[in-house]
Amino acid sequence: MFQVRDPQKALRAIALFRYAMALLFLGLALFRPEKPLFLGLALLAFLVARSGYCPLVRK
Repeated sequence: MFQVRDPQKALRAIALFRYAMALLFLGLALFRPEKPLFLGLALLAFLVARSGYCPLVRK
């Protein structure tokens, strides 16, 4: 568990990173033959980013 000065700012940065991962997986789904895999990973990354769940940042 990490203690940070501004937990809201840290959680926003983590969510932004997760949204970027979702976009990356969507892009890979467009160009790679493993479409179901990358679409599933994109959905998972998007849902985790939307939930805001991060057990490592202490509020």
